[in-house]
Amino acid sequence: MLDFTYHTIPLRSSASGSQLPVPVYHFQGDAGRNVYVQAGMHGPEIQGIAVAYRLVEYLKAERTLHGSVTVVPAVNPAALDLKMNGLQVGYTDPNEHVVGNFNRVFPLLTTKHAPLDPDPVDPLKVDLSTFVASHRDSSVESIEAAFKAALLAAVAGIRAKTDRTGVRFGLHLALTIQEMTAQADTVIDLHTDARAIYYGYSAVENIDGFRALGVPHCILLDPNTFDGCFDEQFIVPWIELHGALSEAGREMPFADLRKEAFTLEVGNADEVDRDRADEDAKRILNYLRLRGVLEGKAQNVAMPVDCCLQKHRDNYYADLGGLVFWHKRPGDKLQAGDVVATILAPATSNAEGKAVEYPILAKEPGLLINVARSQVAYQGIQIFSVLTHLQTM
Repeated sequence: MLDFTYHTIPLRSSASGSQLPVPVYHFQGDAGRNVYVQAGMHGPEIQGIAVAYRLVEYLKAERTLHGSVTVVPAVNPAALDLKMNGLQVGYTDPNEHVVGNFNRVFPLLTTKHAPLDPDPVDPLKVDLSTFVASHRDSSVESIEAAFKAALLAAVAGIRAKTDRTGVRFGLHLALTIQEMTAQADTVIDLHTDARAIYYGYSAVENIDGFRALGVPHCILLDPNTFDGCFDEQFIVPWIELHGALSEAGREMPFADLRKEAFTLEVGNADEVDRDRADEDAKRILNYLRLRGVLEGKAQNVAMPVDCCLQKHRDNYYADLGGLVFWHKRPGDKLQAGDVVATILAPATSNAEGKAVEYPILAKEPGLLINVARSQVAYQGIQIFSVLTHLQTM
């Protein structure tokens, strides 16, 4: 059986002074890939927490580990504690002056060119042009180690700046996670969607690893469009580094850098299921076997995955408020003009007592991946998402 260490990180104190700790499980083996798995970024997304704890149990039963695995089952207890009228909320912090999605708060730690007139007070990002000039001819192992150190130094620079005036919670959460993942080679972030099928996010450079996770649908991240998400902040610097090295004449396959990032949407918000948690933990074990972190043969290594670009995930929003009736379900294939939902607007009833209903039509063919949790909609609220221009990889 594998040994592990356990510790907690104090993340936030409440008004009463009580601490909200983050539990961390760390399995350390011999030389190999360092893998980081987290869940619970958003309050309603509880299935990933069950998956992470099941993963810990499976890892304890293994005999050999090449590399390390760090599991953080509930990375944001502040979000998990947010509940309103019996419904989990916790996608944002309502107590922050600047309210934003917890998974849109991560700073990008690299820049392609250093500022011409840097402010000595501002933390410096990793300047790729300067880094490549110093490390272009180094070994891959030296490049990896130096780049990890530079990224961690950039996080420390942000910490130092915020120490002057204090740090808002969203940024503190992001920096804490970036500190925990400073030595990682692979990160896996477990989420759920509203009412949804299984799907995930990956860079196209990582699609071979994604197959081993056994998730049939993938949204390909665009490294040129940074939204502050956890997976992006991890993988984009490495993709940019690879591009900068290539421009400087150092050609190598991206796989030589051994960096992968995946976000998995493992079911529905506000729901937890033991059997599915067991299956989802086995997906991660299969990936660990593919990468040689665990011994044994991986399955699904040639599994076809239906992929689309990030810009081809179409989020549909209600044109007006009302009650939502669904005509399609997650997983349904859509044609242009299909009625996906109908909104009944209670305030538009006529003298005959009939309320007006408005159909929401699919604009182009695609796959319906999610629908809203609530069947009560405000104008402008997201009600479903469709993947278009899918291609099998």
